[in-house]
Amino acid sequence: MRNISLLIYASLIFLLTGCSVMSEDKAEQYIIKEYSNQLGEAKIISTVEIDSEYLIEWENKRDKSRGISKVSADGEITMIEVEIE
Repeated sequence: MRNISLLIYASLIFLLTGCSVMSEDKAEQYIIKEYSNQLGEAKIISTVEIDSEYLIEWENKRDKSRGISKVSADGEITMIEVEIE
């Protein structure tokens, strides 16, 4: 009985902490989706991981925009810097 309870608690902790983990590929896909439009697709220039968040530099050449955005562990996107020609 004790082993089953321990297994349930360990599984619960794993699920709760595992849900907040963001991979680099997933963060880049969020940025591409956010900054692509009918004028063009955003391309990733660079990605840096800092404290389980990603700073991603991106560019959309067709609509002449570029910038740096942060993707948090829960998938929230925050614009850090944006430039539109």
